[in-house]
Amino acid sequence: MSGKLVLLVGLLGVGGYVGHEMSGFDPTVFPYSKEQVRTMLAQARTVLPRRDGPGQIEIWSAGRSSKGISLEMRYADWAPVLACQAVITEVSPKESRVVPECTSGAPSDSAIQRTTDELRSPMFEEHIQSTLNKRAFNRAIVDSKESAAVFKNLGGMQREALQRSDEMQQMQAESAK
Repeated sequence: MSGKLVLLVGLLGVGGYVGHEMSGFDPTVFPYSKEQVRTMLAQARTVLPRRDGPGQIEIWSAGRSSKGISLEMRYADWAPVLACQAVITEVSPKESRVVPECTSGAPSDSAIQRTTDELRSPMFEEHIQSTLNKRAFNRAIVDSKESAAVFKNLGGMQREALQRSDEMQQMQAESAK
C-alpha cells in the first residue's frame, strides 16, 4: 500500500513540475538568433493546393524589413497579394520571438473589419511556425484559428449586419416616398 502511495505522490509531483514548467512555454519563442530567424524566413516558401478549385496558395518572403521579414501571400494567380510582417524580437543571443503583424492600423470598432483583419494572420503565423519548427505546414491549425476569430466576433458581426439591413430598409423606404 505504501509503495502505491509513494508512486502516486511521485507522479503527482513530477506532473506538477512539468505543468509548472509548461505554463511558461511561449510558442512564439524559437531557439535561434535574430539573424538565423531572418535567414530561415527569407528562404522559406510555402505552397499549398487550393481547396475550392484548381491552383495553389503561396506564401513567401518579400525581403528584410525594419521589423524583421516582409511576407506575402497569394490565394490564386488572379488574387491580390496580401502582405504581413514577421516581427522578430531578440529575447537572448540564441532566442528570438517571432509574431505576425498583419493589420495596417489601429483596431477597428467594426466587428466585421476586426474579423477580416484577424483572418489574415493565421496563414502567415502557420508559415512562420512550420518554418521555424522545421515541420510541415498544418492547415488544421489555420482552420481552428480562423474559426476562433469568426466565433469570437460573431455576435458583433450579426449586430452590424442587422444594423446595416435596417439602415438599407430605411433608405429604401425614404427613397420610395
